[in-house]
Amino acid sequence: MANVKCNGSQKKPPRGAAKKILEMSREGLSKAGIARGLGCSPKLLNAWLDSYPELQNALDEGRELEHTELRSSLMQQARGGNVTAAIFLLKCRHGYREGDQGDLANRVSVTFNLPGPMKLEDFSNVIEGESHADD
Repeated sequence: MANVKCNGSQKKPPRGAAKKILEMSREGLSKAGIARGLGCSPKLLNAWLDSYPELQNALDEGRELEHTELRSSLMQQARGGNVTAAIFLLKCRHGYREGDQGDLANRVSVTFNLPGPMKLEDFSNVIEGESHADD
């Protein structure tokens, strides 16, 4: 891909800019990288993106194509047994968090403290003491 040189006073993007932006964004280049590929400043590229909807559409489409390709590749890896890829997809696409108690955090917890082993006579005294306390 040949670099097209632009100067800061250029008011219009170079011929074929939309196609070049689509290709570069599909390859994962940032706006700064795309501007460098077009031979202009990031500021001028942003001005073009604001003024020419077809350029913004090309950027968005290229990023979506890249996103789809990466997601598909990751999904294939996960389905092929790559545990790291599977965990990453769970976290990104389904909100999974390691150690997350999720719905357990809002549940009521009741703890019963049972006495240790005791002789029948001692247990009887405890029960009788409770029944006299109710009087």
